[in-house]
Amino acid sequence: MKQVGKSPIKVLIADDMAATRENLKKLLSFDGGFVVAGEAENGKEAVALAKRLKPDIVLMDINMPVMGGIEATRVISVEMAMTTAVVIVSVQGEQEYLKEAMAAGARGYLVKPFSADELVSTIRRTHDMEIQRRAQLMPSIPLGKKLGRIISVFSAKGGVGKTVIAVNLAAELGKKKDCKVALVDLDLQFGDVAIMLDTSPVRTIADIAREEEVDSEIVEACLLAHSTGIRVLASPLRPEQAESVTDRHVAAVLGLLAESYDFVIVDLSQRLDDISLTGLDMADTILLVATTELPAIKNAKVCLEIMESLGYESSKIKLALSKPSREHGLDINEIEKTLKRKVDVHIPNEERVVSPSVSKGTPFVISNPGAKVSLAIRDLVKAVNPQSEGNTVSKKAFKGQKPTSHKKSAGIFASIFSMFVNG
Repeated sequence: MKQVGKSPIKVLIADDMAATRENLKKLLSFDGGFVVAGEAENGKEAVALAKRLKPDIVLMDINMPVMGGIEATRVISVEMAMTTAVVIVSVQGEQEYLKEAMAAGARGYLVKPFSADELVSTIRRTHDMEIQRRAQLMPSIPLGKKLGRIISVFSAKGGVGKTVIAVNLAAELGKKKDCKVALVDLDLQFGDVAIMLDTSPVRTIADIAREEEVDSEIVEACLLAHSTGIRVLASPLRPEQAESVTDRHVAAVLGLLAESYDFVIVDLSQRLDDISLTGLDMADTILLVATTELPAIKNAKVCLEIMESLGYESSKIKLALSKPSREHGLDINEIEKTLKRKVDVHIPNEERVVSPSVSKGTPFVISNPGAKVSLAIRDLVKAVNPQSEGNTVSKKAFKGQKPTSHKKSAGIFASIFSMFVNG
């Protein structure tokens, strides 16, 4: 049985025999605490998939073509020491190979034949030991240090108003007395946060990525102070600059901002890539935005299924639904039945308020605070901030919290792709 509150352990299976891979998948399927992120037929493919999928555990056979399990283990252990551990699978009589594999960096081993219980216990033991090892290597954040809430805004379809909502959510939170808000644009190729705030940033997240080490001074130097009182970290000025920004940069930036700001609002791209998944992993709250149109609801359903497979708590996800017009869109009750969850906030269609706001680069919660859509953003503030009491942000709520250890893979693309194709 899967342990409540724990994310599933993501496993990559590397074996040149298809029947063996299928048997391992079946053995793992008996326990709800595992997700098979991918399969590899040889060591070279195992290394490539491990780098892309970032599984917690690689079940690695020793004897494989192209690149053997020992060499693949050595590469993974060196290049992915803080994300992935290797469990070697061997047969009786390969003791010398087994010793060599352990010397190459393997963290556990299994000798064929083995039972489902032996497989599960070995993976769990190896995974638990790796978490303890990495925790000793990673500096901890002092208990007394304030940690703000990271709210990641995501949509599985374009044109649903995701960025507009992210900008206005940040501006509304920025109205609170003594409340520090940072807005981060992680739509790295074609982000619109800066233009929606009528700003021309000089420095962006791409400048941070060019630094050898990311620290708070560097991050602060790249933030743009806006008239609303919020600070903005813009997306790169050119699409090609996005390539320099990695998920490690994103994790460092969001972690540092959470130490200094009460709220960090993250506007994600609609792609489920390493960057977006890191933003989702690190979020205290995920705000999923959709409209009542059929394609948006279909994509939102797939997205919720993916988030469940990644182990996100249902309470972590909030659903904001906007209705484009009275003539179009599905019935709310039908939508909730399809998505198997309630809509947390309804965003009314007020094009006469929203369009001028976008054109002028002024959040409508500032220019037209009494509009229905602005009142909906206030409801959104309450939904994404469980610590608030009414309209007051309690800064004491952020003190003494330890950060959640986000050890989820920034991948699992094989499962994601399959869901999209079959969804």
